Amino acid sequence: MCLFLSPHLDDAALSCGGTIFTLARAGAGVTVLTLMAGDPPDPPPDTPIVRDLHARWAAGEQPAAARRREDARACAVLGARAQQAPLPDCVYRAGLDGAPLYPDEAALWGGVRRHDPAPAALQALTLPPAQAVYAPLGVGAHVDHLIVRDWALALARAGRTVIFYEDFPYARDYGALERALAAFGPGALVSQVRPLAADAVRARLAAVACYDSQLSTFWPSRAAMERDLLAYMLAVGAGAPAERFWSYSGGQSS
Repeated sequence: MCLFLSPHLDDAALSCGGTIFTLARAGAGVTVLTLMAGDPPDPPPDTPIVRDLHARWAAGEQPAAARRREDARACAVLGARAQQAPLPDCVYRAGLDGAPLYPDEAALWGGVRRHDPAPAALQALTLPPAQAVYAPLGVGAHVDHLIVRDWALALARAGRTVIFYEDFPYARDYGALERALAAFGPGALVSQVRPLAADAVRARLAAVACYDSQLSTFWPSRAAMERDLLAYMLAVGAGAPAERFWSYSGGQSS
């Protein structure tokens, strides 16, 4: 079994949906575990970032539930099992004093805040046995991606086979990718480029299109999304569609 760790309800499909589809079709047994998939508190924090996101998503009174349904549809397209943990997105999390930890857009990229409950919550999770664990590289430095990356790195150092994927769309920025790789230190990661068949490319595009609430954050239309993803896959594969991964030193790819 292969386990893909996704910070949010779209990251795994966005970043490596073609490989998820390929592994699932080959009978590997694939689970996508989204970690920050829980419901917000009721009422949710009245912060600029929550107001902006809820308006942008247009996902109704229960946006987390709507996003979980999107994720289930996307995973079905890829042939993977969707599993969703109850930890809420960083925009909903509060510190010991009850104040929101990440109240605005800038806070999402400003590093993990002290007293964020997410790292401890992840450490308390028991993961199922898996031939390989796939995790975000942390490209773009979103706090939730960094938290999941650091947890996965700890798993790798404890002996789990961990393979890091390039967080899309942040990986379009070459500088952001280089910074993410540098955080691991020299020689810690080994690159793997995995070619994608035409049906895997189509599956990745179709899965991403399932996330109706998220597309407007990055693209003006579905067609623009498809062009963007295809261009990146072609760039990674030097003219043939592919996805790139980074194995932690000593780990074995699956």
